[in-house]
Amino acid sequence: LIVLDEEHDGSFKQEQVPRYHARDVAIERCRTSRVPLILGSATPSLETYHAAKRGRYQLLRLPQRVCDQRLPHVQIVDTRSRRPGVISRPLHQAMRDALAEQGQIILLLNRRGHSSQIQCPACGFVMHCPDCDITLTNHRTREVAICHYCEFETATPDRCPKCGFESIRFLGFGTQRLEDEVRTRFPQATCLRMDSDSMKKPGSHEKALAEFRDGHHQILLGTQMIAKGLDFPNVTVVGVINADTGLHMPNFRAAERTFQLVTQVAGRTGRGDRPGQVFVQTFSPDHPAIVTAAKHDYESFARQEIAIRREFSYPPWTVMMRLIVRGLRLADVAGFAEQLGDRLLQFKEAASSKLRVMGPAPAPIARIRNRYRYHLLVLAVDDRSLQDAAAAIGDVNVPKDVQWIVDIDPVDLQ
Repeated sequence: LIVLDEEHDGSFKQEQVPRYHARDVAIERCRTSRVPLILGSATPSLETYHAAKRGRYQLLRLPQRVCDQRLPHVQIVDTRSRRPGVISRPLHQAMRDALAEQGQIILLLNRRGHSSQIQCPACGFVMHCPDCDITLTNHRTREVAICHYCEFETATPDRCPKCGFESIRFLGFGTQRLEDEVRTRFPQATCLRMDSDSMKKPGSHEKALAEFRDGHHQILLGTQMIAKGLDFPNVTVVGVINADTGLHMPNFRAAERTFQLVTQVAGRTGRGDRPGQVFVQTFSPDHPAIVTAAKHDYESFARQEIAIRREFSYPPWTVMMRLIVRGLRLADVAGFAEQLGDRLLQFKEAASSKLRVMGPAPAPIARIRNRYRYHLLVLAVDDRSLQDAAAAIGDVNVPKDVQWIVDIDPVDLQ
């Protein structure tokens, strides 16, 4: 027997060569060994759920929690016109009540650092990474501005580097700023932050979770690493600080990921004798991913999202290949990407294929580590058509200093 728990998790996809998906490896291993495979998740990937609905897998439902525990009540907090601060008034009151009753609290904010943007209000200058098309994030614990893609860092300025204005502004918020606000509002409570900045030492992740489970900390806050697979019976309040962090990303899976993240972190409360409460702070209170997650209604979300995917011919109705071209000179990168696109269109016409080619176009992050990036998305009705398309461009002449990769079933579209 092979069990792949939390099968929806994107970390099962290997982002470096070889770019395999552990779920596909498990499926093939079970087929060749003739043993059963269990794909487990409270929020299955839409590809897996769709395959189960069409009879490829046997769909087994667990409609009740262990020991008939009640699902937590979820309140959507509209933050479009809220007062200043990271924590909304309803969440603040719930945290006060939970602490008074000796309960524990989990706060999710899927963005590390203190402020996501450093801007001058006088001249409008914004600090960017010199090697990537991305803004620098302020990390107040070390007083540095860091690029989260290439790890470039520089000292946080106390005045505008361009015009010298002294009152530079820090916009947006991450887990460090959330921690500051929690400690200011609840000075008597013990607080633990878990993100990739604070959990760098070997074993620190396991140690932190054990301390929280044993009651050494009353408030646990962090990024998505605290959202899944954790069982803390004393947690009575969960707060999703900004449910929109990944909702409007340029990725057709953005709504699915948001639904999964909100649902998974909501499941961390109400696992003991006391009922749980969840507060989802969002600028998009009417978005289907938010509304259905608040109702713990996976099937309604899946039905709506799969219908949208069908309209635009996205997985699970098709299979996808992403071609990424990167290099030091923009003209070389753009020209080679155009060459790949032409070759794919020639193949499509010659083979009378239903292939769909999107692009080439600059990648959402058009430059990383001082290399320009273009990408193409190729959609096909089945794996064989995708393989034939990849083979058709395999012998293309690559310019000097240009690299290109093929990613089948891409998870990250940045």
